[in-house]
Amino acid sequence: MIDPSVLPLSEVDDLVYRVILSRYPQIDLFERVSSPEDWEVLFVVESLTNPRLRNEVGDIRLVASEDRVYGDGASWIMAAFTHPPVDGRGGRFNRDFGLYYCSTDESVAIAESSFHRARFLRESRIEQTTQEMRVIRAHLGPVTLHDVRHMEGAAIYDLDDYGESQQIGDALKNTKSFGVYYQSVRTEGECIGVMRPKALSDAIHWHYLRYHYEAGAIVKVESLGESGRR
Repeated sequence: MIDPSVLPLSEVDDLVYRVILSRYPQIDLFERVSSPEDWEVLFVVESLTNPRLRNEVGDIRLVASEDRVYGDGASWIMAAFTHPPVDGRGGRFNRDFGLYYCSTDESVAIAESSFHRARFLRESRIEQTTQEMRVIRAHLGPVTLHDVRHMEGAAIYDLDDYGESQQIGDALKNTKSFGVYYQSVRTEGECIGVMRPKALSDAIHWHYLRYHYEAGAIVKVESLGESGRR
């Protein structure tokens, strides 16, 4: 197990891209909160009258009150943290908590998303389909991240086994790290796993994509335009 205190640190202040299924809605609750103090009261009141709210919003108790964000674009940020993985496998650096995976390079974010969508569809025994995706652009930083890009070849970069990397993720989470900077194993490029929402701001819907899936892989990524729309 790597001690987070020995990892190098990198400063980031840049635009980042994340790709999600387009059917995931923007959650008005996040947009309507006007101050951190409103979170708990508003969530309780709304959940009493809307039984679907917890499924859509997730569990905001997973995010420390000082890390929560609110206002325009907050839903695209908060949803990643209030919905931990449910597939039993988890993400590369998270299993029991949510994490905002993104990249400063949109093509890397697309490659990562394509791999994970294809794996999900294969495991669901779907032979051929198309899926509409949404690119979210946000601003990350200025923030200091733990950097493991120099550790290529280590167990944390295993293509399928996330055991070692999730241990590092747990350790970073416990030290209140803002996130981890790492190499993509799906394409040439770099990824970021953001661990605290307040490192992100100005999130918007950037544009739509259509993934064409067949024979176990995403064989075509089609841009549907609408850049910059919310």
